[in-house]
Amino acid sequence: MKNPPPTLSRQRSRIPEGDRIPLLQKITFSLGGKMQYISTDLTINVLWMPFFNIGLGINPALLGIGLMLMRAWDAISDPIMGNISDNARTRWGRRRPFMAAGAILTGILYPFLWRPPSGWGETGVLLYLVVIGLLFFTSFTCWSMPYFALQLELTPNYDERTRLMAWTALFGKLVSLAGGWVMAILASQWFANPETGEADIVTGLQICSWVMAGVIIVMGLLPVIFVRERYYETETSKQTRDPFWTSIRESFRCRPLWYLIGVSFFLVLGNASIASLGQYVNIYFVNAGKLADATIVEGWKFTAMLVFGICTIPLWTWLSEIFDKKLVVSFLFVMGICGHLLYGVCLNPELPYLQLIPAVMESGALAAVWLFLPSMKADVADYDELQTTRRREGALNAFYSWFIKAAMTCAMGLGGLTLTLTGFDVGVAEQPPEVLARMKWTFIVLPVVVWSLGLAFMMLYPLNRKGMAAIRGQLEVRRGKL
Repeated sequence: MKNPPPTLSRQRSRIPEGDRIPLLQKITFSLGGKMQYISTDLTINVLWMPFFNIGLGINPALLGIGLMLMRAWDAISDPIMGNISDNARTRWGRRRPFMAAGAILTGILYPFLWRPPSGWGETGVLLYLVVIGLLFFTSFTCWSMPYFALQLELTPNYDERTRLMAWTALFGKLVSLAGGWVMAILASQWFANPETGEADIVTGLQICSWVMAGVIIVMGLLPVIFVRERYYETETSKQTRDPFWTSIRESFRCRPLWYLIGVSFFLVLGNASIASLGQYVNIYFVNAGKLADATIVEGWKFTAMLVFGICTIPLWTWLSEIFDKKLVVSFLFVMGICGHLLYGVCLNPELPYLQLIPAVMESGALAAVWLFLPSMKADVADYDELQTTRRREGALNAFYSWFIKAAMTCAMGLGGLTLTLTGFDVGVAEQPPEVLARMKWTFIVLPVVVWSLGLAFMMLYPLNRKGMAAIRGQLEVRRGKL
């Protein structure tokens, strides 16, 4: 007689004490990552279009072009910074000196993004934003590439990597709560125009940007102060330096990395391409152009997404230790796509809060994908070490990041262009019904098509728990345990 299958509790892996990341390092590393949320995600996906288009009246297509130029430079600078970080040899390690400088400079430059000179016209403002944006994103790259490379070398354990990302996801949700209410705060009576009493997001953001700059610096410095590089003293400080083009060539040949790039590229493209459009659908389709009402709905939507996201972090982490990361991520894609399709019936001007249902289902699934992708990227770093005999976290992350930034670049241009092609005109108080319909269905259909491509790449991803155990065993036989 065959033995019965093991129970789920017996299937769940146990993490050796030596593979665990100390709790303080998990917390400070996770909090540090929220610098990225404020510097890029919140800035570009939430604040950019409302501030410059609704607040200053600048053409969304021009704003999309400006973002494309900035993100294009950001993508170009990533591989350079990744290679510099991999090859650095300092008393503080390969990552932390660059992270310290990057955090401080990014925080200093942040308020200047929101202070274009008056009287310069659209072209002048665009030129100003591009110049400041290039400086800003260069500083951010100086922090981000070493930070995300450090993420890949904190533990050699397949499941502890996911547990680290669970902490990162938890703090990400908590910080996103504030992000979800930022527009409501900026459009509140605290910053209302004293003459008209109307919401003034320009003044609100210019004032709040100083506080946000301080948070960027503090959060960016936390991992610099409290986190240490696991492999530096025993391994990476002694390995040979990797020439830039050799590094690019080796990363290009890393086959599992390409599958993660495909997954991430289409996930980001689908999210970012309709980020601004989703705000406009909420404002003009659901709330008839009433900005203050729309921001309250948006705030509660983010809150509901946050609560659901926090509650499900233990579930996804638990499932990944029972089954496999690949299977769980594939399920999350399907759940997210189905959730987004519910907007077709839940975008209702009579019931504005009905849109919370698809938002929670979509975001709760697709946002959880990011719990696994960095963990899987760390697995790819082990695979790469087996092939190249070197730890190249900075190069791998930068190569990966280049394509993610390319996705963001495409999405920023696509986002501004899509809004323009729907026929939206910020100068019209009440948009025509046909324009509102085009905005709604573009918002629903476009990301579903794109996310389906991401799901296809995930299904082709080759690394699993069994394979990673074999790779770790080969590495430890060759160079010992780290």
